[in-house]
Amino acid sequence: MEPVNGGAVMTEAATFSGLVEFIREAMERWHVPGVAVGVYHRGGQWTAGLGVTSVTQPLLVSAETLFQIGSISKTVTATAAMRLVEQGRLALDAPVRRWLPELELADEDTAARVTLRHLLTHTAGWAGDYFDDSGRGDDALARILPRLKRLEQLTPPGEVWAYNNAGFYIAGRLIEVASGKVYEEAARELVLEPLGMKDCTFFPEAVMTRSYAVGHDLDHDTPRVAEPWA
Repeated sequence: MEPVNGGAVMTEAATFSGLVEFIREAMERWHVPGVAVGVYHRGGQWTAGLGVTSVTQPLLVSAETLFQIGSISKTVTATAAMRLVEQGRLALDAPVRRWLPELELADEDTAARVTLRHLLTHTAGWAGDYFDDSGRGDDALARILPRLKRLEQLTPPGEVWAYNNAGFYIAGRLIEVASGKVYEEAARELVLEPLGMKDCTFFPEAVMTRSYAVGHDLDHDTPRVAEPWA
């Protein structure tokens, strides 16, 4: 979307319209009930809502409709961490134990030298397909850290890329310690508020008075609401 003349705004609007049409066709091809799309480019922004929030209780999707973002939360975490790096409150290549001396892992050598860079680049080396629920409360991330000791160390840190959910538990806790705030508050101040994302929330009960979409899966190419979806 390079502006070449006074019609740049019209050109960019036409480009966005083409993108919306591409998404609409993809929705039909992949049986996607609803999509909200937004583009920010050189001070201009374009948004659109396509489809419905639910196939059982269909409401039109708008640009303000909330969706669960799943692992895109890692982008929020990484951005918050890098802002703290810029501020000198975290460091990419210093051992995590500088901030979390209590960290214990299955492999002591890894625990002693794993860094924020390893966590954010999925190169920490332990079995990372790990999901756990330590409940609610300001100490939820602190409570989950001791459980990571049960995860098998598969490769030395920094040598192999392998998608690692568990590393982001540690990254989230690092953000808490470095910022002096619980993760949700730190992420809001470091990432969401500067971006103007005032409607984003971390807890499902907070969306009940807003427009929100539910998750779906496919039953023989027919979308149905996934139960449970949250």
